[in-house]
Amino acid sequence: MKKTLGFLLVMGTLGWMSSALATDYVTESNLTGFQLPKGALELTDDDFPDEMVSLLEDVAQGMNGKCQYHELLVWDGGNVDSLAEALVARIPSTFTFKELEAGAIDKNSNYEEFSLTSSKVWYAAVWMDSPENVLLGWCSVVKK
Repeated sequence: MKKTLGFLLVMGTLGWMSSALATDYVTESNLTGFQLPKGALELTDDDFPDEMVSLLEDVAQGMNGKCQYHELLVWDGGNVDSLAEALVARIPSTFTFKELEAGAIDKNSNYEEFSLTSSKVWYAAVWMDSPENVLLGWCSVVKK
């Protein structure tokens, strides 16, 4: 229940103000260096919701680590499946993807928690989608 409430708070907060909080459209993640699908907006650190930080910390904790640096990206509108496929296609083959948890936030919104790991770096991530937008928060994970 607590996690679902966190997802709803993040989606609600960012759903109506994502464009206002964004720094600019980006084509590459400043955190991971991965190329991003068209239309990605990067939100500023000051506007990164505490609920999203908490969700990412939970994922990092499940990886036996903690978040060091965070990044939050938003795509307004568009086809969720196409966006997901485009993002996955841009993840370098040196990374291993592992789904940790997935489910419904409500009847129109879903989430997925996952990790991306290589021999050099680990990332914890939370993906949330709705008919209005897609949110991707991720953090670099360091061992506790």
